[in-house]
Amino acid sequence: MIPTSVILIVLALLMCAACTSLWLDARQRRVDRQLAAALPTSQSAGLPSIRRSETGARSHFLHRLASYRPQIPYALHPAYVLLMGVMTAAAIFYANSLLGFSSFYVSIVAGGASIMVVRGLFGWQQRRYVDKLFRQLPDAIQLVTSTVRSGLPVQEAFRTIAREMPQPTAGQFAIVCNELNLGRPAEEAIEGIYRRTQVAEYGIFAVTLAVQLKSGGSLAETLQTLGETVRQRVALAARAKALAGEVIFSSRALSCAPLIIGGILYTISPQSVDMLFHDSTGNMLLAYATGSVLAGHFVIRWMIRRETAL
Repeated sequence: MIPTSVILIVLALLMCAACTSLWLDARQRRVDRQLAAALPTSQSAGLPSIRRSETGARSHFLHRLASYRPQIPYALHPAYVLLMGVMTAAAIFYANSLLGFSSFYVSIVAGGASIMVVRGLFGWQQRRYVDKLFRQLPDAIQLVTSTVRSGLPVQEAFRTIAREMPQPTAGQFAIVCNELNLGRPAEEAIEGIYRRTQVAEYGIFAVTLAVQLKSGGSLAETLQTLGETVRQRVALAARAKALAGEVIFSSRALSCAPLIIGGILYTISPQSVDMLFHDSTGNMLLAYATGSVLAGHFVIRWMIRRETAL
């Protein structure tokens, strides 16, 4: 049987290695973006890098495993998120010291729980960031439309957005302004926002700019139509979330109900609850109940997100 201390040390070393890899890769991607903005597309695409091609697959797999996207600025540093994963694994091993399950199965559960915590925290921050960016897009398009109608170029509208709009839209358009100053076309700079954040409406915005700037026509009217469409999508997303509010509350109530009922039962009759911690059959029942509640909670969340996604 593997000692618990050895498992914890190995898990901590793996998390430290993952944290270092994520930090180095994020720094490398920032350098890549600056290089791609400074050089024309034809020149930057023709510069092969053996080191990047060798490490790209490994870093991509690591990012997919952790649900990490270096292009998005996270409120929590990735190191803190990975530390939460280590703390989750340590808490599971500490609980197992009281329950006495097999170290092999507990190691598998601890590894899976750590990955789920890391993915959940990264995914939660990504959804918050993308949701804010999506809700601020109609105002950004309206500002571009007003600027174009007043006779100013689109580039000036982007600078105004970078100065006047709240975050995260201001930060993304600050990157756009830097790319414009380096000579990148406006439509490609907007497309860069779509590639970084995966907000589909920014892809539509980039295509609209590309078509209108190259073929001519009334850019202001096209942008106004696009802004109204995006505003309707924002309202539809808010309506869908409001309609799903009852289901969300029910799922959270069902997840918290076993803890509340267990606390009440322990207050009334402690010996009936102690059996779950000190008896082998009770340990199995406790593990099964915990797994069932968590599985039901995540399944309900997945169904809600799937049905309310636009």
